Amino acid sequence: MTEEPQTTTVDTRSPAPRPTTQMFLGCLVLPLLLAISVGVITFRTWSNASATVTVPNADLLLVRNAPEESAPIMARFGAGQTLKVTGRSEDWRWLEVEIWDDQQGWALRPLDILAWQIQAEPTAPKVDLPTPIQVELIEESMIAIAGGTFTMGSPPGIGQKDESPAHAVTLSPFAIDRTEVTVGQYWQCVEAAKCAAPTANASQTEPHYLNDPAFDNHPVIFVPWSDAKAYCAWRGKRLPTEAEWEMAAGWDAAIGAKLAWPWGNDPEVEQANLNNHQPDTVTVGTSADDRSPAGVLDMGGNVREWVLDWYKSDYYRIADDTDPTGPSSRRGEGVGRVVRGASFANQSDMARTAHRSHEDPAYGYVTVGFRCAQDQ
Repeated sequence: MTEEPQTTTVDTRSPAPRPTTQMFLGCLVLPLLLAISVGVITFRTWSNASATVTVPNADLLLVRNAPEESAPIMARFGAGQTLKVTGRSEDWRWLEVEIWDDQQGWALRPLDILAWQIQAEPTAPKVDLPTPIQVELIEESMIAIAGGTFTMGSPPGIGQKDESPAHAVTLSPFAIDRTEVTVGQYWQCVEAAKCAAPTANASQTEPHYLNDPAFDNHPVIFVPWSDAKAYCAWRGKRLPTEAEWEMAAGWDAAIGAKLAWPWGNDPEVEQANLNNHQPDTVTVGTSADDRSPAGVLDMGGNVREWVLDWYKSDYYRIADDTDPTGPSSRRGEGVGRVVRGASFANQSDMARTAHRSHEDPAYGYVTVGFRCAQDQ
């Protein structure tokens, strides 16, 4: 059988045309469009560069007197505050900013802000920047309260309507801060990203009260109730209940009676920050006579203080008699959380240990601070 020879078929079709259109688009037009887009974005970014810096949310700007992280702090600024930029370091890591009274200092550029968003020229650090006042921070300490039964509120004919009826309350042992929380202590919580910055900068007389480290041992103010609570939680504590605050302010275990004022039953007192004797707050714990029988300081004056409870004007008629924490329902509460004590701007009547007031918890106030408590 003869094998037939194999034949090879040759493809005689014409080659496909070169994709010149696609090559033109891919090699020339698209890169050109990309370059134009980058150029437009870069131009718009540079043209919109700002000579100010706004502190990003959840951030803190520490202004120092030299571009070094070990340099003394001149000022602190919380989220949302805007500062004028007057220069920068060569590497863009530090910004020279204007704080107040035509003073400049140095702050690390927030990472949320890109270098080309800032309009600034390289600046050599000045050698004559003032050395800021540095105070030794007062350490937090607590006073142990043994608990027990005491009379909360005021008897008939004394005090305001919401202080009655006077009633017996039994409290478990607890501890309470010896002094009010200070500006310097609170900024540590802000730096740890556990608290929001105070809602304002100025006190009654000092425009930079909450920014300037010179006031670090004064009581913190302009802190809403929720941030006061957050601070205490960060310290492993809590806000005191209204009943705990009153016991710590006035109960004298040695005589088994509650005093009308932290210092006694006479409203007249020489050294307590009350009655506008001082136009503003003073360093915590320095008003020698404003001391409760338990040794807790500034419960009569300096600043008023947030406590845990919601306010209800007639709460004492239905209050629990053991470890009360305030009304369980907000109905009929009035306007917010209870505030205890008086401030530098208040008269002695508000410094009574049974006196009650209240504020909207969503806001900070120039005369309201706080202290913390802890279960024992």
